[in-house]
Amino acid sequence: MKQIRPVKNLHAVIRVPGSKSYTQRALIAAALASGRSRVLGALMSEDIEYLIAALRAMGIIIHKNDGDLIVEGTGGRLTVPEAPIFMGNNGTGLRLLTTTVCLGRGEFVL
Repeated sequence: MKQIRPVKNLHAVIRVPGSKSYTQRALIAAALASGRSRVLGALMSEDIEYLIAALRAMGIIIHKNDGDLIVEGTGGRLTVPEAPIFMGNNGTGLRLLTTTVCLGRGEFVL
């Protein structure tokens, strides 16, 4: 058996891993905002890549920077994509995009 002894003073920084769901919500909010936003500690996954590609297809500029995402918001103005948007098995992203594209003018195929 290993004995655990309490530490008197502990000074530490703990960084919790990003959340796929929170990252997607933050990306949508940043894309619709006016100006530049930084999504800190974004969880990068296949679903996030699909959402980033979809937002880029609608005219949103997104850059990756040391685990963060820099988003140039369009103030709710969306460009009609040239092709249907494929989201893979990304249910959260698809639900969020379904309402987001309602702000656009034209035909958006998800």
